[in-house]
Amino acid sequence: MRGKGVSAAAIAGVLMGSAASFSPSLTKTRYLGTSSINPLPYCSLERRTRQVFNELFMADDNDSAAADQLEAGDAIADEDNTEDEDIHNEDMMTSPEMALGIATHLSEESTAATELALSRVAPHDEGVANETVLAVGVPPSLSEKEGAIVDETTIEAPSVKKILKFAIPAIGVWLCGPMLSLIDTSAVGLLSGTAQQAALNPAVAVTEYAALLIAFMYTATTNLVASAQEKDRRTKDKPRTSKNFIAALQLSGYVGAGLGAVLFSFAIPLLRAIIGNDAIDPQVFNAALKYVRIRALGMPAAAIIGSSQAACLGMQDIKSPLYVLLAAAVVNFVGDVTLVGSSHPLLGGAAGAAWATVFSQYAAVIFFVQWLCHRGSMLKFPKKSDKEDDSRTRLDKYSTRGFLEGKFRGRDFLRPPSRERVQEFTPYLVPVTSTQVGRVSSYVAMSHVISSSLGTVSMAAQQVILSLWNCLYPVGESLSLTAQSFVPSIVERKESKARSDALSHTLVNFWKAGAIFGSVLMGAVLCIPLLNQFFTPDPAVIALVNSVVPLLLIIFSTLGIFTASEGIILGQKDLGFLGKSYTSFFFFVPFIMLRVKRMAQSGVSHVNLRSVWAVFTTYQIFRTCLWVMRTLQLQRRTSRKVSQEVET
Repeated sequence: MRGKGVSAAAIAGVLMGSAASFSPSLTKTRYLGTSSINPLPYCSLERRTRQVFNELFMADDNDSAAADQLEAGDAIADEDNTEDEDIHNEDMMTSPEMALGIATHLSEESTAATELALSRVAPHDEGVANETVLAVGVPPSLSEKEGAIVDETTIEAPSVKKILKFAIPAIGVWLCGPMLSLIDTSAVGLLSGTAQQAALNPAVAVTEYAALLIAFMYTATTNLVASAQEKDRRTKDKPRTSKNFIAALQLSGYVGAGLGAVLFSFAIPLLRAIIGNDAIDPQVFNAALKYVRIRALGMPAAAIIGSSQAACLGMQDIKSPLYVLLAAAVVNFVGDVTLVGSSHPLLGGAAGAAWATVFSQYAAVIFFVQWLCHRGSMLKFPKKSDKEDDSRTRLDKYSTRGFLEGKFRGRDFLRPPSRERVQEFTPYLVPVTSTQVGRVSSYVAMSHVISSSLGTVSMAAQQVILSLWNCLYPVGESLSLTAQSFVPSIVERKESKARSDALSHTLVNFWKAGAIFGSVLMGAVLCIPLLNQFFTPDPAVIALVNSVVPLLLIIFSTLGIFTASEGIILGQKDLGFLGKSYTSFFFFVPFIMLRVKRMAQSGVSHVNLRSVWAVFTTYQIFRTCLWVMRTLQLQRRTSRKVSQEVET
């Protein structure tokens, strides 16, 4: 045991030094609402070090003299602390391996004690949780991977591989909704004919674009939950995260119910505003009206689903919502097959597709509640391995399954969230809603022009294009959602050069991922002519769809860069810029679209569906350039601020 080694006093000194470097304010901390001075004195830590040495290395040692010597050392330490180090440097030499074992044991004890302390913090004093963790002298946490010590002073930017690893499953999450519409379009077109399929164009425009008006809930939920999880990263029960999660579920139910009531009551004027005149076939209009009113009944469920997805993404759990929504997609498919072909006026055609979607939405809410509130869920999906379960603190392995167990029940949807929680969502209302209105305006203007001036065949072709568009667009949109999941945790860190560098690397890596996604999307667009036969047997509709493919190639080649940049902007909470930009687009894009409508109504022969998409292509290129310039401006601003602080 003698020779080159480390003493117990030295181990204690290293531990105290690590704690001191980890938190300079060790001498005073708030604990349970009070102030205490240095809760772990040096002599107590050294004494505990010797006790751990006994427990780990001397328990099975027959050399009782060594144990007696350690006890004698304790007695001497109690009498005269000033002689401790000399005594134990002589008599308590241990190997470096033993020193590491003792240090690890004490680190685990300290972490457990900290979690116990945090569990007793009074509810009104939640704000001290992080301060308590830093101040009690916990050494840097040991990573679950290979036991490496994490350097808390560094900020890691997500790599391209990590971004793709998160974004690709996110595609599946956000594809579920568009896939439901795609199934509806295909089922209605093949089983009910062109007129019923044409009715989906204005009906889906009203329901889907109206639903975007509550997207502020989803953006707010992702950002609030991601920020709360960053603050809760050293707590076991994640109190801030769970409260924000529950508040989002409760608030979204009320917001969705309000939207559904408005949509049901104003379905007729909204459809007339989209169609633009009374020349449309009454059969098409009546089918569209049924679709909108039936879908309005499912808006509360749609809002809850969106908030649940957003919260899971904020916690960087991508698999849980994917499992739930895939189960809901099965329900929708069965409903379409059963109802769309029915001859009943309230159950067949477009109305049948609407009922199938509503049933699947409420089924998804039930599945989500089961998944979040019960670890033994009714959904029997593969469980994580024990190794993954032990690494729940690693964000890329985290699962929300059972996260709200004992904290939330189905009846809690009827309880409104507290005013304080609602106020956390309100800053997102105006800028994000303005952003969505600006987005929606271009799609609504397209639907209006096509429905009012280009005829039934163009309406059917537009519905096919939009169904394919809505399946491809989430591939790029997943990058925006991924950025909103990763960037807030970096932005929440203290301003420093490390933070600035991390944001810079994050921006570059997201653009690289965007370029990869753009290439993949271009390949998918080239396959559209091969897929038309699965949506319609009408050759005129197929010809119109194929005429738009070259423009779609241009749009999707830039989509990855565009959505990645927008996600970075949202992650940095630059909501004012987005709100102002989309407010401008709200007026400019429809103005150009209406000029196309007047040209079509005046008899200009070359104005057709391709003309409308040419306007949208120009709009997409312009906002992509604008978003890229804004992200560069934000990064320069961050770097400049850090440089000024360093100089001062």
